[in-house]
Amino acid sequence: MRYLVYVPAGRAPHKLDKIQTDMLHRLAMLKLALKGVNDAMILTSELDRSADGKPSYTVDTLEFIHHNLPKEVNTRLLIGADQVRIFDKWREPGRVIELAEPLVMVRPPDTRESLLASLPDDRARAQWEPRLVDVPAMDISSSAIRSRVAAGESITGMVHADVERYIREHGLYAEPM
Repeated sequence: MRYLVYVPAGRAPHKLDKIQTDMLHRLAMLKLALKGVNDAMILTSELDRSADGKPSYTVDTLEFIHHNLPKEVNTRLLIGADQVRIFDKWREPGRVIELAEPLVMVRPPDTRESLLASLPDDRARAQWEPRLVDVPAMDISSSAIRSRVAAGESITGMVHADVERYIREHGLYAEPM
C-alpha cells in the first residue's frame, strides 16, 4: 500500500523573518482538507519539534521517518521547483537525498525547460532532470488565497469548503501577511 504523508512545516528556516500562520491553524486546515482521503497521513513531528520557536529542518524529519519506519519502506520527498533553486542551501542536502529521493513538481510558471535553464551548470541540470515530474496546472497559490481573504474576496472553489469555513470562522488572513 502507498501513502502520501503530509508534513506541515514547523518553523521554516527560510521564513524566519516572516509572520507564519499559527501551526495549530495550519494543522487543523490540513486535517479538514484531507478528511475522507484514505491513503493520506499527517506527520506532526516538525510541528512538535518547533513548538519552542526554533526552525525545523527537513533532514531532521527524514531522519525521524528513517528510524521509525520499516527498512523496506521507500521514501520520496515531493518538493516544488522553487526549492530546487535553493536546495544547496538546505541543511545537509546530501543526507536529504540519501534519506528520501526528491521528486520535483514542475508547475507554472515554470516548465521543465525553464527550470533546467535556471540551474547553475550542467552538473546541476543532470542531477535534477531525472527527478522532474510535471503536475497539472492549477491557478491557485497560498499567497493568492491569503490576498483574496484579506481583500474580502471569495475563495470558494480554491480550497476545500471546510477549510474556507475554518479560515472565516477564525479570522485568518484578514490582514495581509
